[in-house]
Amino acid sequence: MTDEVEGLGSIPHAYYTRERPQTGVVLLPGQENHDTGEHPENARRLPGVVKCLRESPEWDRLFVLSPRYARLEDAVRSHTEGFVDSIEKACAQAPSWLDTDTCVSEGSLQTCLLATGGVLSAVDAVAMEAYHQPDSLFTISRPPGHHSGSDRAMGFCLLNHASIAARYAQAVYGFERIAIVDWDVHHGNGTQEIHWRDDSVLFISMHQWPLYPGTGWHDETGEGEGEGMTVNIPLPPGSGDPEYLQALEEVALPIVEDYRPQLLIVSAGQDGHAADPLSDQLISLSGFKAMAEKTGELARRLGIGMVLVHEGGYNVSTLPAIDRAILSGLGGFEVPLDDVFVPSPQIPPADWPERLSAVIKSQLPYWSVLR
Repeated sequence: MTDEVEGLGSIPHAYYTRERPQTGVVLLPGQENHDTGEHPENARRLPGVVKCLRESPEWDRLFVLSPRYARLEDAVRSHTEGFVDSIEKACAQAPSWLDTDTCVSEGSLQTCLLATGGVLSAVDAVAMEAYHQPDSLFTISRPPGHHSGSDRAMGFCLLNHASIAARYAQAVYGFERIAIVDWDVHHGNGTQEIHWRDDSVLFISMHQWPLYPGTGWHDETGEGEGEGMTVNIPLPPGSGDPEYLQALEEVALPIVEDYRPQLLIVSAGQDGHAADPLSDQLISLSGFKAMAEKTGELARRLGIGMVLVHEGGYNVSTLPAIDRAILSGLGGFEVPLDDVFVPSPQIPPADWPERLSAVIKSQLPYWSVLR
């Protein structure tokens, strides 16, 4: 991807007028060094996205930042030091498998540290009170991270970028409240596990259920000091724009607003799209744009920065258009949203109203805003 990351560090001219929300991307050079071969999470996922964005009319409107490497001290805020060592040893013996779904090559750990560092660079950009400050940034990176717990890699994930970023923001900027919203089609079980007893990080996951990894039912709400700080919204198979936007507008965003975080992190998986091979959901390009737009509007209303972390999304043909749609929602510009993969008319899942009611019932003891 060397030729696809030219112009790193640029600031769009539109920044100086602030006519619309300012957003941008953090690009990951050398992503092909995490070489997983024919695995679904492979080096073909990102080049098409970057090419699509670079050739789009809105490219000049975007902040484009370069990543830095995360350090060991960053990673061990969310993971055990022994876990990071185990990834390093597996890479030295590559090709290696960390579990039945997660493989590494010789360059995987360094690529992952650069991906994590890209998220930390995005946190710096939206959190520092600097003259050049975007409202939001989207890290176009791999591998994903939200399945990785404190001492275990799984589900294509090595380091948990979103969790590390939350702990980094607390350590470096003194933030006391961070919110993580996860709309990847799979439950963010690793993020949940790390912050299960943590009242300083609100974790909200909107995911298909049943589906891998099998966790994330609505009654999983945290324990100890973290009780009520985990919000799971398990959507039935066949859910599309109406169900996801209802979950976002009636549960996720009201809770985030009530919590009043100082930073909003989004685990932005695109594998809920109608053409993704690993899910049964029916989100369209318009749906992804709307989710990004509504989440970004809330962050600006709260006066906080927002960082989006690329998680899943495994159809290399549709992923560029999805990521572009998300950026259009963040930046307030128009892009083509025709989506031939979404059936018309859609048949709503029969049990969604009962699921939504159960979620609200589980959360009412903690979040009166849902009444």
